Amino acid sequence: MTQFKVKTPAYVPGFLNTMDRLFNDDFAFTQNMHPAVNIVEKESNYEITLMVPGLQKSDFKISLDNNLLSVAYEKAEEKSEETEKFVKREFAIRSFKRTFTVNEKLDIENITAVYENGLLTVSVPKLEDKEVKAKTINVN
Repeated sequence: MTQFKVKTPAYVPGFLNTMDRLFNDDFAFTQNMHPAVNIVEKESNYEITLMVPGLQKSDFKISLDNNLLSVAYEKAEEKSEETEKFVKREFAIRSFKRTFTVNEKLDIENITAVYENGLLTVSVPKLEDKEVKAKTINVN
């Protein structure tokens, strides 16, 4: 009877360790992850919707600096003793900051935000296009 020995390529243990970390540890949650965002253009505005469950309205900081609209959440460091031993822990709310460029065709004075059912929706109205009327100019 002939026995075959299969040699494992050198990269396989490293790959398996990475996959093990990905599925068993907080690896995915320790990366710099941002909440998912959808941007919808409507007739009169743009709606920027971020999926951010588990937060409160007061947790968000929305600011406008030059042409940058920023939506941020800063997680306060909590010092607490855990009395439970987690077998698996995936719930994690991390600090984030998402920045969007706005231009002069948007009405930045009337930006609004609503947080409901884990979705933060920022509405950025468009400025009305002023129709240029034909005009005759007399030469003096």
